[in-house]
Amino acid sequence: MIEEKRARRNAMKGFDMTMVTMEEVAKAAHVSRATVSRVLSNHPSITMETRSNVMYWVRKLGYEPNQVAQSLAGNRTNLIGVLFSDLSNPLYASLMTSIVHGAEIYGYNVILGDAQREKAREASIINGFKRRKVDGIIVRPIGTPNKKLYSGIGIPMVSLFKRTEKKNIIISSEEGGIQVARHFCELGHRNIGYIGPIRSLAGNNKLEGFRSELEKNGLKLKAVLECNQHETVENQRVYEIISQYFKDHDPEKITAWFAHSDIAASDVIKALTEYGLEVPNDVIVCGYNNTLLARKMIPTLSSVASPIEEIAKSAVDMLFNGINGNMEEELIQLSPRLVIRESTSRELYNQHK
Repeated sequence: MIEEKRARRNAMKGFDMTMVTMEEVAKAAHVSRATVSRVLSNHPSITMETRSNVMYWVRKLGYEPNQVAQSLAGNRTNLIGVLFSDLSNPLYASLMTSIVHGAEIYGYNVILGDAQREKAREASIINGFKRRKVDGIIVRPIGTPNKKLYSGIGIPMVSLFKRTEKKNIIISSEEGGIQVARHFCELGHRNIGYIGPIRSLAGNNKLEGFRSELEKNGLKLKAVLECNQHETVENQRVYEIISQYFKDHDPEKITAWFAHSDIAASDVIKALTEYGLEVPNDVIVCGYNNTLLARKMIPTLSSVASPIEEIAKSAVDMLFNGINGNMEEELIQLSPRLVIRESTSRELYNQHK
């Protein structure tokens, strides 16, 4: 690594940073001018390693390619559209960052859209992407994907978390629920509760996986509290719902709670604390999405993590395969993983008290 950095410093010597040419990028990257040109035009013959190396020097030297000429030559805009259902969700904010980095490796810029959970806004943003003539789109659809909208896009598209007739990346929420149930059972809990949506699409149903795994272990959920799938910090009702439940039921009866998101889990812990119960010594709580909130809470929150970097890389690679001509439907299925922290581990919690 040190030798690599030294080589890169040496390669920088002698460059006029005010007027960097393609030839100078090629010299620094130890490739031909033609290779630099192919990288910048996103030619399919270029390996990821070569692309990463060349794009490093493009950014390092501040080279500014003639995007207009590139677009005319390849009939491309070097733009992709990325649309999320609601960017107030910390999971999507993290995913967005990784997608932008991935697109930059291909020499592309990103136009961001936030549908804010509104179907009409989702359609408007998609149509806006098309008017901007983006070369492809990555989207996290709202609810059940709008078949008419997405099937008629006509340009490469990758769907995240929801299945469409295009290219798709699916992460099984059912599997995440199964992992939480196993964790609770291994800890010996028998009085278990869930708070979150109770109706979801097949393959994306945390409750279904959670409940089925408990039943395999001879257990039934003692409490199922319904709340909206799409709640955010600003509009969620989890605290209100769980507080009302505690008014009508003994808060100590349920010893383990699974919440459908980290935001929901934080409000469960808040309500438990107000009733004099300590997490995790009296009650354990697990969230979902493994957001920054999970790592910053006190106690830190156990949570199911989606593989953000893998999702982003797969989405970008799939999209550019489509841009380069492979328009066939494709499906990648990835697995979540449970990250155990203090909210379900007395040992971890008491080590830091």
